[in-house]
Amino acid sequence: MMDQVSKANQHYWDALAPAWQTMRDQDQLWRQCPRQPELAFEGEALAFIRKYAEPLHNQRVLVIGSGDNYAAFALAGLEAQVTSMDLSARQLEIARQRADQLGLKIEFICSDASRPGCLKDNSFDLVCSTNGFFVWIAEPGQVFQEVQRVLKPGGFYIFYDIHPFLRPWKNQVSPLEMEKPYSMTGPFEDEYHGETGYEFHWRLSDLLNPLLDAGLTVCQIAESPAKDARFWEGHAYTAGRDPGLLDWRNNPRAGLPVWLTVAAYKPG
Repeated sequence: MMDQVSKANQHYWDALAPAWQTMRDQDQLWRQCPRQPELAFEGEALAFIRKYAEPLHNQRVLVIGSGDNYAAFALAGLEAQVTSMDLSARQLEIARQRADQLGLKIEFICSDASRPGCLKDNSFDLVCSTNGFFVWIAEPGQVFQEVQRVLKPGGFYIFYDIHPFLRPWKNQVSPLEMEKPYSMTGPFEDEYHGETGYEFHWRLSDLLNPLLDAGLTVCQIAESPAKDARFWEGHAYTAGRDPGLLDWRNNPRAGLPVWLTVAAYKPG
């Protein structure tokens, strides 16, 4: 199952990469991430990085499921030695071109985060993943095992993603209407230009229990609302147009946690 899903999602994102590039080039905010790292993170991810992992100067950092690479650019701007890993070769090629334009030295690796055999044990001080990572992962527990393997003793894994409690609801402002049970985790199929992608809507227990089973220790969890209306308006990084969407009385889903942020470490 995992191999089938990984291959399908790789083809899906290779096909989607040019459209995603066009969308991101409209706001050009990727150019600002090295100087304004807050643009690259939501929830409490940047606060957790600063609390647990700084100073990042010359620290080895791995970004898994790096996607548009905003987080990789931001962490490189904070003087970390960044390795960016993603399933899509086309996404990574776009990121490599952008990194060259920004003058950032980043290592790019095309690999499934569930099986990054090219990475050595105990080699990174910090591992990060960001929004939209776990939705493409068939076996989160395998990812956590690999994160534990590549982290140095005492190193941290910090991730943020869509809060699982937000997943069951229909994508509409009002009323709050359930689209599926919380326990229905997928896979859900999505089509783009003839390629099929497989998404998963993991529950909180599907993420935290395997993380603990992998030997990582949770030190802090945050559940955060959206800070800007843009979250409810699409995929843009630019400021939202309707601040009323942040009021749960107008948009009932705004009363739910939007971001789950977790900081965990590998015991020394």
